[in-house]
This record gives sequence, structure tokens and C-alpha cells, in this order.
Amino acid sequence: MNSTFKDLSDRIGRVGELYAGVHGIDRTPDWYLLKLTEELGELTAEHLLLNGLARPVADGSGGRRGALEDEAADLFGQLVLYLRANEIDIEAAIERKWLRHLTDYEEMADGPSGKELFAPSG
Repeated sequence: MNSTFKDLSDRIGRVGELYAGVHGIDRTPDWYLLKLTEELGELTAEHLLLNGLARPVADGSGGRRGALEDEAADLFGQLVLYLRANEIDIEAAIERKWLRHLTDYEEMADGPSGKELFAPSG
């Protein structure tokens, strides 16, 4: 399904509302940030397991590509909920903070010193 970020955000927001209602969760401003941190920890744990940098879980769960992807989805979903709760227009913020540099970096990458930046190391 090809959807815009707003469509995706609205759908994630609806799932978040339903989840909080079903489980009786009071989503305070702090809850959103704490939940983001929790999900980042879970993504980190899966990454470490998948790459052999942590002991396997005793019950054999974790360390699978699907688990890593699921945790990435959880982190992204929680980030979207955080953005919505804090009325952050992420598209405008990305334009302002990141994309305004695109042309400058493309020109630097195409210049004489840029070729050295992207040359294979050997």
C-alpha cells in the first residue's frame, strides 16, 4: 500500500488510541518519551542478538530478522505517536534541519575533494 506520511501517521495514531483504551494506559507527555526509550532498547537488544553481540535468550526467542523488523516498527510507531502528541510537523522539521543541506552536499560530493570522500578505500 502506497500511503503518505499523514495517512500512515493517522493510522498509527488510531492504533495507539485503541491500544491505550483497551489496556487502560494514561498516555502522559512523559509516557511517550519513555515508551520511545523502551522501544529503542528492544531494537538494540534484537540488533545485538542478530549480530552475535549478545547472549541468546534462554527461551530461544529473539535474534531473528523478523524480530528486528518488528522492533524497528515499534520504535517508528512510537516516534510517530510522540510527534503527534507533541504537535511536531516532522516533514517541516526534516526540510528545515536536513534537506536544506542536500544541494550543498551534492555539490561537495561532486567536487574534487568529494570524489576522494566516496572513493573505495584500499
